[in-house]
Amino acid sequence: MFACPLSVPLVKLAGPMRRAERLLNEGRYQQAYRAILREAESPVPAQAARALLLLAEFYGLYGEEEREGLEHALSSALEEDPSLAETPLFGALARYAAALRGEEASAFATEDPRAAYWLALAEYYQGRLASALELLSQVRGLPPFLAWRAWDLKGSVLEELGRFFEAHSAYRRALELAPPERRPEIALHAAAAALDAGRAEAAREVLERVGPPADEEGRDAWRELYARAELGLGNPEGALAVLEGGGGFGVELARGRALMELGRYDEAVRAFGRALELAPDERERAFARHDLAVAELELGHLAAAEESLKALAADPDYPHRGVAALDLAELYYRHADLEATERWAEEAIALGQVAGGKLFLGHVAYDRMRLEEALEHYRRTSELAPEGSRDWLVAQQMAVEILAQLGYPDPYEVLSRAEAALRYTPATDDWHGVLELYAARARERIDRGRVLN
Repeated sequence: MFACPLSVPLVKLAGPMRRAERLLNEGRYQQAYRAILREAESPVPAQAARALLLLAEFYGLYGEEEREGLEHALSSALEEDPSLAETPLFGALARYAAALRGEEASAFATEDPRAAYWLALAEYYQGRLASALELLSQVRGLPPFLAWRAWDLKGSVLEELGRFFEAHSAYRRALELAPPERRPEIALHAAAAALDAGRAEAAREVLERVGPPADEEGRDAWRELYARAELGLGNPEGALAVLEGGGGFGVELARGRALMELGRYDEAVRAFGRALELAPDERERAFARHDLAVAELELGHLAAAEESLKALAADPDYPHRGVAALDLAELYYRHADLEATERWAEEAIALGQVAGGKLFLGHVAYDRMRLEEALEHYRRTSELAPEGSRDWLVAQQMAVEILAQLGYPDPYEVLSRAEAALRYTPATDDWHGVLELYAARARERIDRGRVLN
């Protein structure tokens, strides 16, 4: 539709246009819009064209909602000054408009930071994340009304690439630059990225600093994320407290998870049931159904849990099929059905849940008195599971137990695993005394060996 741009810069903005841009930077969009329209009516074609190009940027801020306005402003600018077609900014905005239409719109190299921003946005809309990120790395010296948006876009790109803590950092930079009315929304993005990165403290800090949005939907999103942060910090009571007065799918899901942590399974079932009713789409319904099935499992309602988990494990569109298979392995293990436990543990491994699957294979082998086989499964779990996690701790405890039963074939391994497990085993837990005993016996064997040498 438009010619490929060359590296021809726009002339410096005239006074009225600088005023219009200042209004944009101050977040006074209606006044800026009126100022731009006045300049677009200038009898001087070049001046009108520059105003229309800024108008195109203005419309571009609203995305698909104002795509037609963006396209009309670009066409009008070109009529006023055909040479604009050779400028990077015009070319970038034209490609952004094409991307909004769903058309292929390739990027081009440019040293113009504004053009780089709009090109990055076009690349993002077309799913070319690496290219968008590369363009954003070149963006320097943007006017304030674009600068915070560039950092927000970078956060979105990094989030979709799975680079969650980098995304959190980008959102934090956007938060520093954004006008006050946009900060609560960006804080939600920053907190969500921090939680996905496993940084619950960082999520809670940014939510506390900015506070909840003014609208009810935003407040519920804030409550949900704050509750998730509290859960990540081991404070389910705090999570429940912050959820008070909230509603909606996310709030009920978080409420159910907090209640699960507290062992209040009946209440959790009711919360997950409400979340299921409020789920906005099938994907969210599946998440709520999974949590509800786990709560039913904890209550001993095995038939109801089994039906839901099997449906989820068989659903090719459900992203957590492996976890559902692992939950089925636990269900059948509680039911003392070792064959079904083994079958679903293998299915979980095939679906990517290797650490958890190996743990249940270890349980099955142990119950069948195949101690060497069980030990290998527990060793593998302890290698794969995050240190301190439930699976890691159980695997370490069971490995120590088996090594002790086998007569301490390697007392150094017994001591190492026992000491590692003790760091995460509460003193009130029965395992604490058992592990201390095994560690002491391992030390005795090590000391006897040293004396003999």
